[in-house]
Amino acid sequence: MRTSDPNIFAIGECVEHAGICYGLVEPLYDMAAVVARTLSGKAAAFRPVQFGTILKVSGVNVFSAGDFLGAADTEQLVLSDPGLGTYKKLVIKDGRLIGAVLFGDTVDGLWYLELMRSGASIEAFRQDLVFGRAFACAAA
Repeated sequence: MRTSDPNIFAIGECVEHAGICYGLVEPLYDMAAVVARTLSGKAAAFRPVQFGTILKVSGVNVFSAGDFLGAADTEQLVLSDPGLGTYKKLVIKDGRLIGAVLFGDTVDGLWYLELMRSGASIEAFRQDLVFGRAFACAAA
């Protein structure tokens, strides 16, 4: 978080790290921890982790994390229920969850984020993954 001036540190939205500007609070906390460790004489480096965004837009819950757009080498699982006002899109690559976007029902958002961060294989419950943690873990 040290700038080009060795006596000045920066965190937050004014920082570009590895070509990315983070506009959310979670990475800012991680940046602040790096600055605090550095100022106290301890070795520290900012290593961004995947983070999720939870919002409520016009009364609709929204969650997104990771690569929810996907690429040619990914598989996309989609569950859409207009009657319930829910939509889930999960992106899988090499047997691991790499992205998720949820509208309406976001209760499993943090579980999906945990799966992305850990890099755990989802193969044991892949066919049930889109139905959420309670169903997928009960079926596995």
